Amino acid sequence: MKISKILAGMSAAAIVASMAMIPASAAGTKLNVSDDLAKIGRQTQDDLFAVFFNGDESEGAVNKDAISDLGAVYGASFTIKVDNNDWNTIGGGGSINFNSASGGWNAKDWAGGSWVEDDKPKDTLCYTTEEEGTYVLEYLGDAPVFATTDGDADNYAAVGINNWAADLKGIDVVGIKVLGADGNVLFKAGSNKDKKEVQKKPVAEESSSKTDSTASGTESKKDDSKKDDKSSAAATSTAATSSKSGTTTTTATSSAAASDNTAATGATAGLALAGVALAGAAIVISKRK
Repeated sequence: MKISKILAGMSAAAIVASMAMIPASAAGTKLNVSDDLAKIGRQTQDDLFAVFFNGDESEGAVNKDAISDLGAVYGASFTIKVDNNDWNTIGGGGSINFNSASGGWNAKDWAGGSWVEDDKPKDTLCYTTEEEGTYVLEYLGDAPVFATTDGDADNYAAVGINNWAADLKGIDVVGIKVLGADGNVLFKAGSNKDKKEVQKKPVAEESSSKTDSTASGTESKKDDSKKDDKSSAAATSTAATSSKSGTTTTTATSSAAASDNTAATGATAGLALAGVALAGAAIVISKRK
């Protein structure tokens, strides 16, 4: 009786330990959409906002006939506002999405603040503006993102923005533009800002990775562990997978891809703990024989 209780107790403890190591997937920080944009779009979940140019009106706003030829759409831009301190230390990222009957879910990744990596450019560029804390995220491709058939009554076509960063105080979406082949504006709404140069990594981060300090005329060498010093916030940032369900509505799940790996590792570690616990129980049994 005592042996069975020992086995049951240790097995239960190992299972609890393994479950504790599997984190829940984290959605991105809420997108705070301005009132004028909210009237013409849909926010089906906190970290996803989309403007529909065709689709089922019973499910929300549809801006039918706002764009005469959906086959002429080559890109889009969103103007966003953030806490600049968070932006430069924590960083942010997500995607501009083109969701349609012809192309399904078509996401173009963006990165901002400390998430920007010059050696890993994104399809969507993050531009600075004249206003501190205000940025323009823009994707402009070399091919149409929608087919002309997406304008048919039974089809749908939407332009949206997704956010993956879970630690930012918030992202305010204040403007949208839908772009033609030459970057010409086919549709715009909200408070759009003029873009400047493409955003670079914060100056403090760039200088810290290149510093070669000297003291009293003597050159000091940096530790190997500091040579490739990067922002730890970027390393712990979340990535997301956006998927579409149904045929006339947009649904996207922003889950941390990085946390999937962590979850798998946690599960493995949990099973290992269970094995150790059972092995310990077996030793107890053998000693009592």
